[in-house]
Amino acid sequence: MYEYYATVASVTDGDTVKLDIDLGFNVILRKTPVRLIGINAPEISTPEGIVSKTYLKELIPVGTPVILKSSKDKTEKYGRILGTLVLDELLFPHLQGRSVNSHMIVKGYAKAYMP
Repeated sequence: MYEYYATVASVTDGDTVKLDIDLGFNVILRKTPVRLIGINAPEISTPEGIVSKTYLKELIPVGTPVILKSSKDKTEKYGRILGTLVLDELLFPHLQGRSVNSHMIVKGYAKAYMP
């Protein structure tokens, strides 16, 4: 598992975001699609999907600093990086130390999913 500092560039739906990932040495991968591993949110074409996306956008708006924990070069069939997002516990105490991924499940905006 690798960890990177990143910034939220956009929220695609309830389980996919685009991040600006800092690789170090002034190298940044811009607007990189990341699939939140271990969760499945409703499709964006459904009312539940819109609610899920809206909640995630409110939780991690554009510009939010995150830590991306990814598996080594692991991507899925659409080429997205699979990862877990972690937020600073001091800035986001309501997450109670949970990742964004597990928080989406706890709040009911996504379901646990293992491919």
